[in-house]
Amino acid sequence: MKSFFVIATLLVAACQSDPAASADATIAIDAPDGTGCTPTTPRSQVPDTFVGPTGLQTRLGNLIDGAHTTLDVQMYLFTVQALANKIVAAKNRGVAVRVILDPDEAGNQSVIPIFNSGAIAWKNASTVYTFSHAKYLLIDHASVVIMSMNFNVDAMNNERNYGFVDRDLEDVADVQSVFEQDWALANGMQAAAPNLSCTRLIISPVNSTQRILTFINGAHQTLDLEVLYVSDVNVRNAIGAAKQRGVTVRVILEDPSDQAGNAATTTYLKNLGIPVKYVTTQFYNHAKLIIADGTALVGSQNMSPTSLTQNREIAGLIFEPSALVPIQQQFDADWTATTPAP
Repeated sequence: MKSFFVIATLLVAACQSDPAASADATIAIDAPDGTGCTPTTPRSQVPDTFVGPTGLQTRLGNLIDGAHTTLDVQMYLFTVQALANKIVAAKNRGVAVRVILDPDEAGNQSVIPIFNSGAIAWKNASTVYTFSHAKYLLIDHASVVIMSMNFNVDAMNNERNYGFVDRDLEDVADVQSVFEQDWALANGMQAAAPNLSCTRLIISPVNSTQRILTFINGAHQTLDLEVLYVSDVNVRNAIGAAKQRGVTVRVILEDPSDQAGNAATTTYLKNLGIPVKYVTTQFYNHAKLIIADGTALVGSQNMSPTSLTQNREIAGLIFEPSALVPIQQQFDADWTATTPAP
């Protein structure tokens, strides 16, 4: 069992600069004992997985409503005003709230006036990242919600997305350390990168390229992808190599009419005998899902060089069989419903 030590404050200077930060919060931090350093180290609790869009806004609203002491949010695109109002309500009932948004996403103007009028501590992310593309919630230092879905109207209505609620305190602490770094940077302060040498998580720009390639290269029997696009050549080639070593591969992409680069990706994959399907009118394929031999990668990373090496992104592997069930079932249903690429 992994040992812990407790610190009262992460990046003290960042917290001191922010009146909404919880002064007496305690967070469990991984000790350097070698446990939890690989993506599939067993968690202390099985995560709850979920699929969008069905029931998504209700689920997310309930998670926000369940915050009692702290709520930290990092969100690339935030347009759903009802969720913004729930964040304000959390602050009004005494929850210490902080929100980081991407500065280049104009849609965030939909909720910034709500945050301002509600005295929410929010910041635009630092330009150290090309995009602050992560989508997660940290609740009460006890759980982290990691997702591919933004808090935008389309995600609640017609996008395919996947997410999970992780209550393993090692994972929570790792994401909290990422948030503290990014909060300090957003406040214009110098911030040392957190020590993520021992983490289950897949985090850009820290380890995404290596861990995603290792994950794909480790597939022995099956490899399913439901992704917006594949523009990273190394990822594309790893998918092709899986097919060539005998892995059964299936790929669902967004239609090239929306993502033009998918036409070239399809040509490459089909030339290797990999079946490709397009999402046309069934839903919008915003997923960033890879399933290899019964383990699923769920999070915010698109399969692009920018996403893997220049953005802030967070994902994790779902390797617990019961947690994988709704994810695999949805992929299989989508595979049946989508259109074979010509």
